[in-house]
Amino acid sequence: MLDRISSLFSKEKSPLANIKSATQWCKNLDMVDPATRSAKVHGIVSDFVAGNQAVTFDSLQALMLIDEHVQEAFDAVRYQYVSNPRMSKEIEQKLWKDIVTYSHDMVDAYQRFVQAESNEALQKQFAPLMPVVLARSLRYLSIQAKWHYFRFERVPPKIWTAAHQLYRLSEIGGFDSNPFSLYPAISEEISSCADEYIQMLMLNTLANNNLSVRQIDMVDFWLEKWSKLIQISRKYMEDRHHFCVNLQESQGAQKINPELMGEPYRYWGLNDLVNQVQEILGRLMTGASYASLDLGPDARGPAVSELLKHLDVFWTMSMRNSQVKRSERTKVTKAADIIHGLDRICGFIKEDNDKFMRQGREAKDQIDYDEIMDMRLYGFVSSRTKQKSAAASNPYVVNKKQTDWQTWAIDNESNGGFGAILRFSENEWIRPNVLLGMRLSNSENWQIGVLRRIARLNDDEISAGIQILTSTPVMVGMHSEQNDRIENMTVTELGFTGGLELPNVKTALYVPHQIDGKSVNTLIMHSADYGLDKIYQIRARDKRFSVSLGLVLEKGVDWIWVAVNVLRQEN
Repeated sequence: MLDRISSLFSKEKSPLANIKSATQWCKNLDMVDPATRSAKVHGIVSDFVAGNQAVTFDSLQALMLIDEHVQEAFDAVRYQYVSNPRMSKEIEQKLWKDIVTYSHDMVDAYQRFVQAESNEALQKQFAPLMPVVLARSLRYLSIQAKWHYFRFERVPPKIWTAAHQLYRLSEIGGFDSNPFSLYPAISEEISSCADEYIQMLMLNTLANNNLSVRQIDMVDFWLEKWSKLIQISRKYMEDRHHFCVNLQESQGAQKINPELMGEPYRYWGLNDLVNQVQEILGRLMTGASYASLDLGPDARGPAVSELLKHLDVFWTMSMRNSQVKRSERTKVTKAADIIHGLDRICGFIKEDNDKFMRQGREAKDQIDYDEIMDMRLYGFVSSRTKQKSAAASNPYVVNKKQTDWQTWAIDNESNGGFGAILRFSENEWIRPNVLLGMRLSNSENWQIGVLRRIARLNDDEISAGIQILTSTPVMVGMHSEQNDRIENMTVTELGFTGGLELPNVKTALYVPHQIDGKSVNTLIMHSADYGLDKIYQIRARDKRFSVSLGLVLEKGVDWIWVAVNVLRQEN
């Protein structure tokens, strides 16, 4: 401790005195493990920040040298956190604090030189190094923000304030987009102040997506390259821009609306970024390896493909909804039953449809399709089908268990949907653009909605926004003789066909919809069943149609919503 205090007053003993002292100190640093190396650098940086030493060109060069030399060790410490999701709470807390405080103190150390640049005597000396100083500071701010996302925490406003100020300084200096290597001794990767800033902003757009630590880290790695596809603009262009940021506010990316215009705002679009994600997905579908796509050493397996699909869906919908204003919300206290997964939703919707069809009829006068299928398959009617038919004969009997759905507390409602409060520990599956079935009571039909917004309120509480697509969905059976998706179907699933006696019948949801004030026919189906060249035979209740698939209205990770053109109605 006395040595550290003495070093504050002894320029010769400080590694930050000049390049020579820093170089010699770094040689001795290589003899210890990565965690110790990071801790030692953190110690001298903390001393520098706390001390009153005058900043000089020599000390800036020394700081930049040591910062570059410790990068591999600091990367190893961060990787230890990301790659070890089952570490004890005590280890997690220590690692989290070490990484965040290290990044914070590095920003403060560089900030001393940024602030000193107002001194005309130092300005000319610091100017050549200032682009790298600002870009490195932005990267350390981004690391702090990312570690808050790992805990589903809101990024402290002062981090955004600092990031906006540093980027604005790069604009004033006229070097915001100038390319250079951030740590040339470690990597030849080219960056800029704008690249570091947009990477931080784009990761912020995913902050409420309920991604895991590994997923957030992987996306951040990709954004290091993809950020170069995005250009920040001072002038808003309606057909190109989807997000904005206010350099005078302490928050990150925002959706654009007419009120967010003027000098403090900067704008950017997602077209090139989404095209890049879709190109990668297309190459994966044609058999390209993960290694050939430069997605990182840990990028392999179907989980990576699913994450890319999620990014494609989320950012595509962000483009479409960038100027959509939310309806006014009304505070309520209600509860709703929630189901998810297209196949399960189809099963519950079919029950609703059957109730409607059977009301007013006597069960003994009906010809049950499921019983016919049992007789053809087995020669007798199974007990499972008998139980199902008995329950369906009374439209007010629910033959599902309470455990087949979850209950969410509805906190608010608007013209287009609902806001819910739920526990994360009971709903770890939630993601934006997940398809949901929802009903407010047992006496009501299931409605179809999409999970649009997620915000973490605390460790185990989440706020979710649900948009209702329709309150009157219809389950339909679909068959195409071209390029059928091969799948094994159970007897229960055959009951979903609505009467189609076909070898491979798929299920979908008919959703009435309006486009530009005109009513259109639409289907929500499995993504694997979509194809522009496909003609489907559709059975909806007691009607049959031949339809072709048209405009894609929206897509999720495993579902797609398309308009359909009715070619003919069949007898």
